[in-house]
Amino acid sequence: MTGLKSIYVKTILLQLFLWVIMLCVFYFYGGFETHPKTYFLNPGYLFLMGLTIPFSLLLGRNVHKTNTLSWGKIRTIPVRGSHMFIQLLFMSILWYSMVIAAAMPIYGKEKAMSSKANLELIICLDISKSMNVRDMQGSSRLDVAKRVISSLLSKSSGEQIGLCIFAGNAVREIELTRDYQLIRTVTSNIESELIEQQGTDIGAAFLQAREMFSSASSGKSILLITDGENHEQDEQDNGIYTELKKEEVYACILGLGSAKGGAIPTNPLADDQINLTDDNGTEWISKLGEESIKAIADKIGGSAIISNQSYPDIDPILTQINLMKREKSRTLDTDVEAMRYKWFIYLGFISFIMLMLIPVLWKK
Repeated sequence: MTGLKSIYVKTILLQLFLWVIMLCVFYFYGGFETHPKTYFLNPGYLFLMGLTIPFSLLLGRNVHKTNTLSWGKIRTIPVRGSHMFIQLLFMSILWYSMVIAAAMPIYGKEKAMSSKANLELIICLDISKSMNVRDMQGSSRLDVAKRVISSLLSKSSGEQIGLCIFAGNAVREIELTRDYQLIRTVTSNIESELIEQQGTDIGAAFLQAREMFSSASSGKSILLITDGENHEQDEQDNGIYTELKKEEVYACILGLGSAKGGAIPTNPLADDQINLTDDNGTEWISKLGEESIKAIADKIGGSAIISNQSYPDIDPILTQINLMKREKSRTLDTDVEAMRYKWFIYLGFISFIMLMLIPVLWKK
């Protein structure tokens, strides 16, 4: 080994050589184009590459000291210059590889598998006059139903949702859409007076929901919100329940109201409440039809949730919807920008192995 100045010069030349190689590679892969084909996600890490210069100079200085160190007539075993530069080469490659991998180089495209939720949900809302009964901790059944829908919309993502309203018959209100704000706005303005024919025809609601689904091979589900007073039930209802079950349409019936029930107001918006009465002047009391709800859920192969709370727990509904989204999601092949950090991790690993083997090979 010659003087310290010679070591410094050779060390700097080695680093410059490596930098020229990296710049040539960067140029070859389109890094200097107007719209570069190669770029870095975290370019700030590249400044760490400059640490190799002072580190290399410090290593050369220590080697020079080792070669000139002596105790009396005994001298230390000198370190060959060729050995030093080979070690320095692999140490530099290892460091550069770590830094470039951390900077996350992007080059070209690669195929990626992604999934897209493909679920259709029809909400059937009972707006019969009995839904105005205030037997849910001071709130009307219809107001609670609106809260449920609003909460469901807030926690939905990707599903196509439609809305139908029903009483003595069923009416399409909103076709399938992902415009949740539209559904929320329309729902907030729904009142019992929107349907003149009173009653509670649950079968008609399910039939209308079935017709609102698209022809796509997607997951289909129905959320029917009612107090369960099914005044229009007949044998034809069993037919639609059977068809939906065959078509694997998941149905959840949310029953709102209390077993005790309450009087039905003639005008829920009026300050002075006047309740509906029969011909004898006796107030009509509407009670939750829990048994009817559970029976229909059983026929359709769905589930029933009963609540008398002003803020019902909708987690069971969300859980089932999420399960259906996973089952009915579509797998898509998409082209995405390819992160090439693995190349440099492999290169760094090879350099590390070489650093471990070099001392062993020298002894031989």
